[in-house]
Amino acid sequence: MNIKKCYKSILGALAISICLSGCGNSEEKELAAFSENISDFTSAVKEADQKINAIDVSSDNASAELLNILDDLNEEFKNLSELDIPEQYSGIKSLAEEANENMSNAVSYYHSAYDSDTFNSQDADTAYQYYTRAMTRVEYIGYVLSGEIPENENVTIYQENGNNKIIDKLFKGKSDAETETTAEEVFELP
Repeated sequence: MNIKKCYKSILGALAISICLSGCGNSEEKELAAFSENISDFTSAVKEADQKINAIDVSSDNASAELLNILDDLNEEFKNLSELDIPEQYSGIKSLAEEANENMSNAVSYYHSAYDSDTFNSQDADTAYQYYTRAMTRVEYIGYVLSGEIPENENVTIYQENGNNKIIDKLFKGKSDAETETTAEEVFELP
């Protein structure tokens, strides 16, 4: 997954949200607070990525450093899933919850792989798969926030009539979403 693309999507959505927000009603204030929280989350993910890439893998303390970074990142994902989300972005709630669940599983498997006396490569592989799934959901949150269509060929987009919670419906099955068409879009994730 291209983490820079993820950052660009989220930051682009954030810029749009900030431009639309300002002084005034509670909806605008809610949007401004949401934008700030998304910005903080994006910064935390970027910082974690930099820290992970800076780990000296030859160090005896490398696995402990990685696990500490992942524990902090796991907390950020938990916070993301608990955000108050403005109505116009309500569809990302399920993506944030899934990202949190996947990151939590990833961290758990990473601990299992590295905390024992012998390295468990199967747990490390499983952890990486969960980590990738979590980051994919974050990438799609960025797409939803910015109103972009993903460039990933593994994503199917379904059109649906007048449902404000389209992303929520996606994870419950395709149902009628495959046959109805108008303005709203749904992403099917790998």
